[in-house]
Amino acid sequence: MALPPYVVLFGDVGTGKSTLVEKLTGAEGHSSDGSVSVTATSEVFTIPGKLVICDTPGSNAMANKFMHNIWIAEAMNFRPVSLVLNTVKADTRIDNVIETIRKYAECFMDLPPDSFGVCVTHMDQVSWTKTDLMQHIQNELGIDAVVFSALDTRGEKLADNILEVCKRPHNITVDSENFLKLFKINDNNLKILRSTRKEVADFETLKQCFYKERRGYSQQEQTDLIFEFQAWMSQEIIEAQKRVSNENCFTYCGKEMANEAGHIANMTNQLRAILFDVRTETLNCQTNHGVSSLRRCPHCGLVWAKIEGCDGNTTCGNLMGNRDSRYGALSTFSFTWNRKKLVTRRIGSKRLQPIKPNVRGVGCGGSITWNAMAPVQVPAEFYETPCVSVEDITLIPKAAKRTWNDAFNDAKSRIEIKFSSGFPAKRPKST
Repeated sequence: MALPPYVVLFGDVGTGKSTLVEKLTGAEGHSSDGSVSVTATSEVFTIPGKLVICDTPGSNAMANKFMHNIWIAEAMNFRPVSLVLNTVKADTRIDNVIETIRKYAECFMDLPPDSFGVCVTHMDQVSWTKTDLMQHIQNELGIDAVVFSALDTRGEKLADNILEVCKRPHNITVDSENFLKLFKINDNNLKILRSTRKEVADFETLKQCFYKERRGYSQQEQTDLIFEFQAWMSQEIIEAQKRVSNENCFTYCGKEMANEAGHIANMTNQLRAILFDVRTETLNCQTNHGVSSLRRCPHCGLVWAKIEGCDGNTTCGNLMGNRDSRYGALSTFSFTWNRKKLVTRRIGSKRLQPIKPNVRGVGCGGSITWNAMAPVQVPAEFYETPCVSVEDITLIPKAAKRTWNDAFNDAKSRIEIKFSSGFPAKRPKST
């Protein structure tokens, strides 16, 4: 028997998550009109024959922010998730609603696209319509799974609307590696925020300075330059982590462990976004790296790709005698950055390994002419563009990783998801 869709409610304090649960289940005493988060744990409820829904604490709570977000993470780990429903309070200005949704949608970008949805509450308190907001959400964020709730929205209707946007369940795993990417757990200490924001602003300036500097190099040198620059930028992120840690006396231990890790991770996520732009351009510089045509040897049937060379006569399996001079060496560069100006210098070149003479490759040795050989259809996977990634950049300093893992696992060990009456106390984790 198929499990009913499992939906995790999450969002800011006071957006009406617990009120939604009361509407859906008929339960009472979960919501509050207070200014601080009342829900401090995650609790699972059933809507018989329709949904299983999980109420969670406010993600942006001023107190116990780390533990609140651990509870949300565990709600997502509980069982396969059909929908992570970002609960947002309607505001007089639609722009404010969009920005609140964007804040969470950007953090959850790595989740399956159809697993993220939005529930807009307090619709009776605004003059704009559902259609007005839907158009903005779709145009600005590309999100289609949106439901609405007002004071007079009946629970049965709300459940049907949520069920309508639920897709197939996904096994979402939140661990110590991706938790800091999904959740912002740092406080609003102004001194720390100033130092992290300065690093982000300087890193963006560094990127723009590089774009100006490279204009003074040839096209081939620019290709080598950007490859070396993105590698150098990766190291600069590590240096930024060190500077912020030292300026703010981070020790990555004790009661401030999670907050310190949160500040560094929040900064690093922004730096990685800038590096992502550079790496995307680096990938675009890899011209002529693919295979546009394949031909079959008329003698042995071996399929060949012509990477370089002419269309004339050769033999099947004959190696190149020498490389194209354009690609025989790679330029090397040094970078100097004083937080205001970037200086790049060409410091030499790396010679590629010469082709060994008198070495015969595979092939039958029969005489072939490229233009006369039978074409072979290029497989679709040959055209696939490699994905750009910044996952090699760790969100916190390597020296802090062990204590962070310990803090995360300790917090998880103190959590046990609550079950409402009638819900079986088991955690099915397979679809």
